[in-house]
Amino acid sequence: FGLGIGEQVKELPDEEIQALIDEREEARKSKNFARADEIRDLLTAKGIELRDTPEGVKFRRG
Repeated sequence: FGLGIGEQVKELPDEEIQALIDEREEARKSKNFARADEIRDLLTAKGIELRDTPEGVKFRRG
């Protein structure tokens, strides 16, 4: 009936998340803030919360 029963939500593997975070950091260093925001929005849509800390970017699944 289209209720989504039995459908699996594909989660991004940690390696892919880290690769996107690294790409976002490079975009920020290059002052390409539009791309950095795009990557953050993509991760947020996948349920990944980013936190910018003095030690670097940390993430957790929402």
